[in-house]
Amino acid sequence: MAVTKNDSSEAIKDLQRLLNKLGSLLLVDGDFGHSTETAVFDVRKALKLPPSGEADDALVAALQALPEPSQELTAAGVTFIGLEEVSSPALYRQKYRFPEWPGPNSGITIGIGYDLKFVDRGKLESDWGALLEAATIARLAAVSGKTGSEALLDQVKDIEIPLPAAVRVYLERMLPDHVANTRRAYPKLDTLPPHRRTALISLVLNRGGSLQDEPGDPLQRRREMRQIRQLLDTGDLNAIADQLDSMARLWNQVSERGLIERRHREANLWRNGFVALQLA
Repeated sequence: MAVTKNDSSEAIKDLQRLLNKLGSLLLVDGDFGHSTETAVFDVRKALKLPPSGEADDALVAALQALPEPSQELTAAGVTFIGLEEVSSPALYRQKYRFPEWPGPNSGITIGIGYDLKFVDRGKLESDWGALLEAATIARLAAVSGKTGSEALLDQVKDIEIPLPAAVRVYLERMLPDHVANTRRAYPKLDTLPPHRRTALISLVLNRGGSLQDEPGDPLQRRREMRQIRQLLDTGDLNAIADQLDSMARLWNQVSERGLIERRHREANLWRNGFVALQLA
C-alpha cells in the first residue's frame, strides 16, 4: 500500500527499508523527510516509474518484489558500508554525483570511487550500460583509460550519476573483490549472521586483508586482525568487538577521527546489530 508523510513511523520505516534495497542509504528512522523524499524520486527513476516524490502502490509493490541487493549483505549491510564510503546520501549528491578528478595519479572518477583510468569502453558499457543513456556512456568513454586532467573533467563534469546507479555498480562490480579478500582473511565469514559479516567486510574494505605486520613494525598494526582470525577459529565471537575497538589505537596519535569512529561503529554493529545503528 502507498506510504505518505502522514503515515505512522513504522510504515515509513518499512518504506525506508524497501528503498535501501536499491541503494538509497537511508537511516531507518521513520521520518519521511527530505532524504526519503529524494530517495523516492531517485528510485522511481531507476524503476522507470513516473517522476514523483510519492511512494504510491506501484512503487511499493515494485520494491517488495526486489531481492536483497547482495548475497553476503542485506540491504542493511549495503547501507552500512555505503554510508561508511560516502558519509550520507546528501553528501553523495553534493560531492560525488558529478564526475571528479581526485588528483594527478587518478583518472576521472564517477559514482563511488569508480576510476575511469582503469577501464575501457567495453568495461564501461558492461558496468554502466543498463543504468546510463548510450550518449552518456559515449561521453564517459572519451575520457576513459586516461590519466585525468582539468580538460578531461570539463568534458564530462555535467553528467549526473544517480545514487542508486552508483551503489548498484559498487555492489556488482567493486564490492565482490572486497568480499573475496574478507573470505580469504576470515574463512568463517559465511557462518556469521549478516550484521557480523558486514562488520568484517567493512574492516577489510578499509584496511585490506593482510594479517601480517610489516617487518620491524613497532605498533604491530595487524595484531587485532590476527586476533580476530583466532577468535573466529575458536568460536569466541563476542570478544571480536573488543578487537575492533582496540584497533582505534592505530590512529589516536594522528587524530584520524574518521577511522577511529569507523572502527567503533563496526564494533557496535558486531555487538548490537543493525537496529542499534538505525539500519533495520
